[in-house]
Amino acid sequence: MNKPFTSFLPSHDGQRSAVIEWPWDCQQAFDKGVACAQTWLSNNDTGWLWADLIIERDVLPGGLQRRAFEVGFLSRVHQRLCSPFGGNHQARKTCLNL
Repeated sequence: MNKPFTSFLPSHDGQRSAVIEWPWDCQQAFDKGVACAQTWLSNNDTGWLWADLIIERDVLPGGLQRRAFEVGFLSRVHQRLCSPFGGNHQARKTCLNL
């Protein structure tokens, strides 16, 4: 059984941080998902968001590592969408409890 490890999603764009527990071997995948999303958000010359998610995720082994990547990636995109920089989406009022 894998030991639990706490992943930390830093606050960004004025949105709260989050703490998520994964098996220790998923930490790198989670961080990679956050970084990949940030790269997409920061680059004006990027392609489709879903394509970047799939291409980068499919490099990882299956199972929880892919899930950790997806959660990191989508959590970072969620922070942007809920910020004034991303349209001030109403989900910004949703508290993240995982």
